[in-house]
Amino acid sequence: MGSSAASAAPSQDSSRTPSEPTESASKASAGPKDAQCPGDECIEVAVAGDILLHPALWDQAEADGAGSLDFDPLLAGIAPYLDQSDLALCNLETPVAPKGGPYAGYPMFNVPPQIIEALEKAGYDGCTTASNHSMDGGVPGVKRTLDALDGAGMFHTGSYRSAVEAEKPLLAPVGSAKIAIIAGTYSLNGMKEDAPWRVDDLEKSSLLARAKAARAAGADIVMAAIHDGAEYTSSPTAAQLKLYRALAESGEFDFIYSHHTHSVLPVEKHEGTWIVYGLGNSVAKHATKTVLNTEGLTVKMQFVRTGETWEPGNLVWAAHTIKAAPLRWCALPSASNQPCTTGSKDAASLQRTTETVNSMNAKENGAKMWTLPGQ
Repeated sequence: MGSSAASAAPSQDSSRTPSEPTESASKASAGPKDAQCPGDECIEVAVAGDILLHPALWDQAEADGAGSLDFDPLLAGIAPYLDQSDLALCNLETPVAPKGGPYAGYPMFNVPPQIIEALEKAGYDGCTTASNHSMDGGVPGVKRTLDALDGAGMFHTGSYRSAVEAEKPLLAPVGSAKIAIIAGTYSLNGMKEDAPWRVDDLEKSSLLARAKAARAAGADIVMAAIHDGAEYTSSPTAAQLKLYRALAESGEFDFIYSHHTHSVLPVEKHEGTWIVYGLGNSVAKHATKTVLNTEGLTVKMQFVRTGETWEPGNLVWAAHTIKAAPLRWCALPSASNQPCTTGSKDAASLQRTTETVNSMNAKENGAKMWTLPGQ
């Protein structure tokens, strides 16, 4: 897989292509200091797990759209959380098909492109696209997906249409900061790239080189978004621990987070850097019957500027599950009077998620649950 840099050029580049973020790509702009900010400026970045469209989800969208595909109700629950962030990032795990299809689910995904407009409407500013399913639709699928993200005004990184695009570090402007996202995936579902830069890999040397390139291009904050781990588990693999901790120890990354396992994994603060080993799913509907693949996290990471220096700040996490009928992203505890599943099952999921998140001393290091008023 490619060892390329992220997709978009610095926002101040006058030759910006449609995929490159502008000041309007994020919700934040430099302004008066927040009374609760411990520095001169604070920004908050929300990251969420896999957007993995199984056929049941587009069947639900068709029912919600009375024949057309409407994914807005599926994602509506997450919108209030994303609205509290200055930058919101998803992991779009699958390529999109042409509008009208044909669509395909597991094992070689090709999903309705209407999901991308719904992601933008829910509040996402951009998505990482490096996953084990990046090449499911071949090169046309990669290009079609990135074109659709451009069309929705969303930036992206992790897979690329050209070598030139792959060489440009993405710098997303948020307040007075420029944030780089360095992506990578462990495999490509048995597919092969036509070029080594097509999809970013997760080799340590590659990740570090791309982080350094982003710093040289002007990044104030560098985040790693890694697609790796063992599916349907509650613990990071030995390889995850080794790589993610090495990235934290390098000093090149300010925040490290991961997806792919379709289950929640622990959060750890390692040598001053927060690591989220597994966000679980954001929305998915697996055939595999385990409650773990119905659960997920949305994490909000704070960054604090004092003078000219940006440092990681507080981390908060929100638990959620998938409501089965109709299929919906649903916060835990539920933000309404109605449970997501049943009262006892919701409580069990929240307890399991909480225990998993905190199993590597996240709570002791200051991580807190993120809830909205009324929860």
